[in-house]
Parts: sequence; C-alpha cells; structure tokens
Amino acid sequence: MTIVEESRVEQLLSIINLYPAIRIMHFSDGGDVLTEKICEFCSKYEYEYQLNALNKASYEELQAKYMEHKLVKIKHINPKQPRYTTQAKLYDYLFVTSDTDDEGRGEFVQKCYGAIKNAGLFIVFIAKDDMREYHLWSELLSEHNFVAINRLDTFANHDIVIAKKMHGWGG
Repeated sequence: MTIVEESRVEQLLSIINLYPAIRIMHFSDGGDVLTEKICEFCSKYEYEYQLNALNKASYEELQAKYMEHKLVKIKHINPKQPRYTTQAKLYDYLFVTSDTDDEGRGEFVQKCYGAIKNAGLFIVFIAKDDMREYHLWSELLSEHNFVAINRLDTFANHDIVIAKKMHGWGG
C-alpha cells in the first residue's frame, strides 16, 4: 500500500500523545511516506518503533532502508506465529498498512490485541470508500474487544479504520 500525501500523514500522526516512552508497532509491506514519517517522529521524540514485515521481500527492503536508525526495530513476522510481541512489550499505537490474508484476519486482530496497551489504538488503512472492507474490519475489531471503531476520511485513496483497545476487557 502506497501512501503519498505527506501533509495528511503528518495530520494523522498528530493523534499520537507526546508522552514519555511511547511505543509504536507497524505492519508494513515496504517503505512509504507513512513509514518514513513515523520513523522521523520516533527519532525526534525518542520513541520505540517496531516495523514488522509479513513477507521476506518487504523485510529485506525495510532492513536495507531503516537498519541505521537506533530506535527502529525491524522484524520479519510470520502471520501464523503464536504472538507478535517478544519480551512482553506492549505498544501504544499499532498501524497496519500491509495486506492481510482475509482468512487469517481474525487471528491477526487477536494477536494484535495482545500487543497493544490498554486504551491503545489500532489503526488500519483500507481502500477509499470500501464499505464492505470497513464492515469486515469493524466486526472483527468489535469481536476482539476493541471499541470506539470509526472510519476516518483523511487520504485521497485510503480510509482509516481506527479502534481503541478497551481497558480490562478480553484477553
């Protein structure tokens, strides 16, 4: 997924609270403006940024581009692995711009739930005005104890589905 509207990306990143020790996780298919801006943002505020690739080619591309950044950790994630976090780290914000398998999407959301702090945000990009996709994500997020699920019309070619992990609910 390619996101090219730099000013809109900066507007989106304004939702991130400027508190100490913020952690951001991002599932990405490759370098784009969003990845670059999150990287810059994390460098500026010294936040931890875990950049996950679901396939080897994306991992190699991200590794080559961002391995020099000390606060960026790049990982190749197998969607079938039992957990997406290691060392019991929890993340305040989780961005998804990579393509996710329709069949494994429920399992993906469940594993993401376990990686997000209480009251953390799950942010996924979908095709513009694709209400079918919005409803699929909305139902899955609701089933996995996310609340305040909304669609944001921010980008020219993408909508954003944003949801909050409900404090103290689910597993």
